[in-house]
Amino acid sequence: MFADNKHLGIGFIGGGFITRFHIQSLIGVRNVDVVGVMSRTKKSAEESASLARKIGVGNNAKAYDSITEMIADPKIDALWVCSPNFARVDTFEEIANAISTSK
Repeated sequence: MFADNKHLGIGFIGGGFITRFHIQSLIGVRNVDVVGVMSRTKKSAEESASLARKIGVGNNAKAYDSITEMIADPKIDALWVCSPNFARVDTFEEIANAISTSK
């Protein structure tokens, strides 16, 4: 089940327009929390995490410096990949590497 058996903790990869759109779409979804956001720029990640806190879908949402750091957070149960298409291969390679080295 989920980490706290109550909520699904989400980590967003990408911090731009589409991430913010998806964060806003979570307003009506129960038992989901935005735990964090990682983006190529820390500023973008911080802005998206701030949005999640402001609208109440991630009261403790924070910006992460890397995908690997975000995956290490036990509060994150799922990743929501919103990075640009050109970055997807690198994104999924980092995800796979972080998961395989954390075991």
